[in-house]
Parts: sequence; C-alpha cells; structure tokens
Amino acid sequence: MDYYLEQGLQNSPLLQDYAYQQQSNLIDSLKVYATYGPQVSGSASAMEAPTTRHFGYDEAVSNGGDYSGVVSVSKELFPRKLRNARLLNIELLNLSLAAQRRLDAQDLRRVITAQYITTYADLRQMQFSQQVLDILRQEQPALRKLVENGVYLQTDYLNLSINLNAQTIAHRQARIQYQFDLNGLRILCGIEDTATVELAPPDIPVQALVAASLTPTLRKFALDSLQLSLNRTQIDLNYRYSLAAFADAGVMATTPQGVPRHLGSSVGLRFSVPLYDGGQRQLEYQKIAIAELSRQRYRDFYLRQYRMQRRQLQAQLTATDQLLEDMHAQLDSQKKLLEMYRIELSAGLVRFTDYIVLITGYAEMQNTLVQAEISRFQILNEFNYLK
Repeated sequence: MDYYLEQGLQNSPLLQDYAYQQQSNLIDSLKVYATYGPQVSGSASAMEAPTTRHFGYDEAVSNGGDYSGVVSVSKELFPRKLRNARLLNIELLNLSLAAQRRLDAQDLRRVITAQYITTYADLRQMQFSQQVLDILRQEQPALRKLVENGVYLQTDYLNLSINLNAQTIAHRQARIQYQFDLNGLRILCGIEDTATVELAPPDIPVQALVAASLTPTLRKFALDSLQLSLNRTQIDLNYRYSLAAFADAGVMATTPQGVPRHLGSSVGLRFSVPLYDGGQRQLEYQKIAIAELSRQRYRDFYLRQYRMQRRQLQAQLTATDQLLEDMHAQLDSQKKLLEMYRIELSAGLVRFTDYIVLITGYAEMQNTLVQAEISRFQILNEFNYLK
C-alpha cells in the first residue's frame, strides 16, 4: 500500500501546483522589495506647432513646440510598515497554501487507501471462492465412486456439479472485479501498468489522534484569523500619510535651437494624506468583523464534528473488533464440522444435501468475515485521516 500512496502523492498535479504557487509567491515578495526601491524612468518628446498668418495654435498655449528628454528618479520614504504588511500577506498566503496542501494530501491518501481496501476485498473474495471451489472439486471423484457403488444417488452428484459450476462462475466474477478495481487504483495513482498482481493486506496501524487544535483544518482557521487581522492593519496603513522624494534631470525647450541652452534638473518631495472618504474605513472594519464571526462559526462547528466523529469511530472500531473475534470462532467451528462431515461422507453416513448446505454456510460465513475485515480497514482509514 505504501507504494501506491507514494506514487499517488508524487504524481498528483494538484499537490505539485501548490509548490509552483509558493515559488510564484516568492517572486512576488522580491517584487515588493523592488517596488519600494528607487524607481527610475525616462521620457522624451518632440512636438512642433507650426503657425502661419491664418493657421496655427496660439503660441501662448502651445509655446510653438515642445522638445524634452528627462530621466526621473523617485522613492517612497518610510515605506517599512507598508512593505512589511505586503510581505506578511505573501507569507500568510504561502502558509495557507501549505495548510491546504496538507489537507488535499490527506484527502488523497484517504481516497487511495479506500480504493486499495476495496481492491483487497475483491482479492479476498476471489481467494475464498477459490477455496470453496477446491473443496467441491476434491469431493467430485470420491462422490462419483460412491454414486457408482449405490451409496449416494445420481441426483447428489448432479447437485454437486451444479454447485461446482455456480462456484466457478462466482470465482470468475470475483477475478474480473478484482482486475477492474486494481486498474482503478492504478488510474487513481497515475501508474501505467496492466499486470495482474496480488495485493498485500493493508497495513493500517491505529494512529494516535492528535488534538483538534493541531489538525490541518484548525490550523487553516488560525491562518484565516491572522489574515483578517492583517487586512485590518492594511486598512489602517491606507490612511497613513505618504511621503516620496523625486528628482529629474534632462532638457526642456520650445524650439530645437533652444535644446542646448535648457539643460536642467529638479528635486522635490511629494506628501499626501487622506482627509475624508465618507466613512469607508469604518465600513471596511464592519466587513472584517462579519468575516471573523463567520470564521468562528465554521471553526466551532468543525470542533463539534471532530469530537463526534472521533467518538463514533472509536466505538465502531471496538464493536468491529469484538465482532471479528466472534466470527473467527464461528468459522473455526464450521471448519471443524466440515472436516467431520467429509469423513462421514466418504462412509455414506450423512446426507449429501446436508454437506452442501454446510459448505454453503461456510462460504457465507467467510464472505461475512471478509466484509467485517474490510469494514475494520475502512474505519481505520477514516480514523487515521480525521482532519
């Protein structure tokens, strides 16, 4: 089972995409640093506005032309709080992606394990049908002789043949179903293979349940709370003043001839502060408060579900273990009785129909045992991947 889990996690494009998104976010953090560094830009223009006696723009408006080439440098002053808020937002995004990846990986493990259990159940059913088939085939030669010697009737031999054919069909059906579910397991894991292999019993140890506060789902709720807190901080930062320094150097002239004589530069500061926005800040606070209430409701509901599921699965596991113990004892008793009937059958001391009924009951008990074993594996699968 470990092989299929490993292949499924390795081949999953969804899990790989989370790694790509985190790499992309790392690039975004580098862009944040670049955004708050010096910004350099260059511009150039050449414009001539010709005039004649009855045509042309007023030179008071157009200056007759515009010839410029300027290199500008600007930098935001005191950007640390804004920059750190944006960087923290990217960090929280990466943590949220990591938490979601753990959730999706856990879901994928649970689904692969469930499919493995289903396929193994098919294998067990095929093995038990083969076992019953072997028992019937072993009795066929001996019964033929007993019929020839008049110990049993020809109808008894026909009864055996009918049951033998029915069991052969059941075995073929089990084999077909096993191959179908085995291929489904490979498709789920992204494995290109069509060979028939025999699966090992699922190795699903009972894992210790972690505290609800350590589950991936609750960690994601905690990250959502941090994100809402950061959103409030960013709202506050949007209402702070901003101060930027700028400088430029180049040429600005109204005629081509004046270009060499109008080289220059300038420096300055740009200050801005929000004064009034119609109360939008308080409205944004209210939206965050509503989102926090929703988050708390989802978290509390999850905690109740988690505790209820844990108690339910623990009770199911205990009951199933007791049921399996009783079934194994019952199956052992039926097997001993079957051996006794086989001995008495060879001596013609029992009715052959009773022997067929016993074999049928033994096969049904084996089938019930398989279903109980599979049910236990399924409970363990749900128990170990509570999220």
